[in-house]
Amino acid sequence: MKTITLSIPNISCNHCVMTVQREAGFVDGADFVSGDVAAKTATFQVASDEALTALKSMLAEAGYPAS
Repeated sequence: MKTITLSIPNISCNHCVMTVQREAGFVDGADFVSGDVAAKTATFQVASDEALTALKSMLAEAGYPAS
């Protein structure tokens, strides 16, 4: 597993962080670590590049595109 931090500009409150956390739970090989509302970032552990791609896709579908 590797730890990555993604920029998610649509994060504006703790509810947004909880939504990102919930969506990450639907992706095999991706685990939510933490979210930072002020920095508009979220940190995850991902098992593979495929899991990272799936995570970004899931977040975009939920209205939280990440880079």
